[in-house]
Amino acid sequence: MSKKIIPSAILILIVLFSGFSFAEDAAQENINIPETVAEAVSEKDELAEREANLNLRERKLEKREADLSRQETEFSARMSALSAKIRENNGTSAVLLGRENQIKDREMNLMAREAELARREMNFAQKSQEFTTATEALAEREKLLAEREADLAKREAELLDKTALKNTSDQLSDREAELVKREAALTEREEKGNRFEFLAAKLAELEAELKTREEKVLSRENAVSENENNLSSTTKALDDKQAEISRRETDLKKLDADLAQKNKELDEKNTALNSREVAIVNREAEFSKKDAEFRTMEQLIKEFPAFDPNNSTEAAVIVTYPISAAARRELIAMQRNAFQKYNSKRITQAFEDYVKAVQSQPNVNYLAAYWAALSASKLNNHRDEAFEWVEKSLSINPNYKPAQELKKQLEASGRGRKRPR
Repeated sequence: MSKKIIPSAILILIVLFSGFSFAEDAAQENINIPETVAEAVSEKDELAEREANLNLRERKLEKREADLSRQETEFSARMSALSAKIRENNGTSAVLLGRENQIKDREMNLMAREAELARREMNFAQKSQEFTTATEALAEREKLLAEREADLAKREAELLDKTALKNTSDQLSDREAELVKREAALTEREEKGNRFEFLAAKLAELEAELKTREEKVLSRENAVSENENNLSSTTKALDDKQAEISRRETDLKKLDADLAQKNKELDEKNTALNSREVAIVNREAEFSKKDAEFRTMEQLIKEFPAFDPNNSTEAAVIVTYPISAAARRELIAMQRNAFQKYNSKRITQAFEDYVKAVQSQPNVNYLAAYWAALSASKLNNHRDEAFEWVEKSLSINPNYKPAQELKKQLEASGRGRKRPR
């Protein structure tokens, strides 16, 4: 009675900690218990591997967190430098704006002065036209005066030729009258000469004034040309400064875009780190739970009687295979599935599953080869293959006693030998 109570208690504890479902008959309890132990050992190995991978990923995560901290520090420094540069650019822009306003004011004053100069030049042109007209009239009057003087000289010559001294008194009288006339003519000529000298002086004065005005106009034209050159230089400087401001604005926009992208990347990294941290915490909790379960399982395994894989036909034999934990777990699942079919009298399906289990690990799975031989011995159309599979099991493990016993039974029944696969 005590021997049956102890396996039942172990079965209950294993069900509580591992979550496996044992629905086999009470007659199969001695088979399912070692099977659960094998799964527990296999899962323990797998969790050990997962724990090592988790520790490696944690170290990588810590390294990436350190790199992220360093990048955040560099990012803060670049942000500070960028803020200082933005403040400097704002100050420079204000100064440039003030100078631009001053240049615009100077341009307005220059335009007003140019308009005044144009108005004065128009007045000067009008006066110059009037002076030209007066000069032409004066030249015409001088021409008429010269013609009249020539005519007078001609008449005087004719008077001298025609006039003869008839007598002294008549000549004297005529001479006196002529002298009076000539004196009057001379007086008139003197008056005309004085008027001509006045007009000549006036003309010289007007020519001097015209020359002075021409010099002033030339000076003003030079000043206007110089102002135009200065204006062109100023405009070019303004264009250069405007281009520089545009380039700086483009650089600032690019920097803003880079900062926004880096902020987005940092947010994504922070989100990823938070997710990984949560995953690590969850895995730690899961690992702590599994560790507690395996400590209990180890204690149960220690209390379980000594296990000899060479004498057992249970799934616990798979735990001793020199393969990975994942491969052991897969074989245990295949073994349990095939055994359930065998136990449900579906021998053909169980035989096929055992054959697949052997083929998945042909160099180590002597347990599945034994069960394939046992299943084949119960099938009319596969009985000749039973000896083949039992020798396959013994070729892997010559010390496997269940296979040795099955071989003796097959030989005693008169089964012929088959070449092992």
